[in-house]
Amino acid sequence: MARVLWGLLFAFVATVVAARLAFEFTAPEFSGQVNEPWAQSRMEFVSWNNEQWTAWVRDEIFEQTPENTVDWQAKVEGESFVLAHRGNWSGSTESANAIRYRDWSGQNRLRTLAQLGR
Repeated sequence: MARVLWGLLFAFVATVVAARLAFEFTAPEFSGQVNEPWAQSRMEFVSWNNEQWTAWVRDEIFEQTPENTVDWQAKVEGESFVLAHRGNWSGSTESANAIRYRDWSGQNRLRTLAQLGR
């Protein structure tokens, strides 16, 4: 009886080890970018001067990252976007309910604050 139990235990362990090894050798290797949960509702766009930007709302704050940080900046005031050239918030600014942009693939897009905050 003990030999039967030891045999079953050995067969079970051998099956688990074989399955794990088979998975390790046959599973495709993932080399893509891992997204953080907050980045699910981001927008990737190309500005008027063909620079790539990424924007999102995290913790109720609108954030964007340009390729070149000396150009336009945006922030949220109330229920709208405020845009300032070169981040000069004391100078001339523009207010908008939505941002019209061209994404990285060249498609024209429109995003509101509510869409980015989902």
